[in-house]
Amino acid sequence: MAVIYSQHYRGVLYEVRTAGNSRRLYTNGAFHTQYNPRHLFTGAVWDLLSLPVLCQQNRPRSLLVLGVAGGAVIHQLQTLCDAPEITGIELDARHLQLARSHFDLTYPNLNLIRADARDWLGECETRFDCIIDDIFLHGTSDPERTVAPDRDWFRLLTDRLTEDGLLIQNHIDRQSAKKAARFMTPGTILGLETDQYVNLVLAWYRHGNSAKALKRQMEQRLEALPRQETSRLRARAFRFSA
Repeated sequence: MAVIYSQHYRGVLYEVRTAGNSRRLYTNGAFHTQYNPRHLFTGAVWDLLSLPVLCQQNRPRSLLVLGVAGGAVIHQLQTLCDAPEITGIELDARHLQLARSHFDLTYPNLNLIRADARDWLGECETRFDCIIDDIFLHGTSDPERTVAPDRDWFRLLTDRLTEDGLLIQNHIDRQSAKKAARFMTPGTILGLETDQYVNLVLAWYRHGNSAKALKRQMEQRLEALPRQETSRLRARAFRFSA
């Protein structure tokens, strides 16, 4: 693995490393993003964040991504949804700089904003068809969640969703996911995971069909994609409850 960018800034080490055609973003050694321009899916946790949009009957036209880092999930959403509007909120200004310069995050329909997600949501009046909650900062070795997935946070997120909106949350483990799922009622929750990571992603559909129907919709849309786009996908989707 080659290091193509390395810089200390205010006590934080930012690195971009390459492995073949893949680019990876590390902050103080914590792995934040993996992006390969030749493959839609990578077999990593970011696949789990984008797949739930395929379950919706109508694909989202406005998406909000909280926690951009290098923007791997935004690349996937751009292909899967072709949405007119994607907004990305990121606290770390250096992450946004690297996302543009090293991870090709320059779509004309993308608005990247440096802000604290909680503060920004509190002032935002726009509603989105899909919100992806992927807020993590660098920890001692792995990214750590900075906003507790409690009832207040869930209400703040869902207040910014459209009537049939979709909420997707990344959790570092099953315990965190179970705590968050207690507030996701009524509605249908899908859990998504992959063997390579301990993360568990929750997708909450306020007025969704059964988990079985949602999974079937996802599978049908994946089957319609070119095989080379899905060959690296290693995700499992299942009904999740607290």
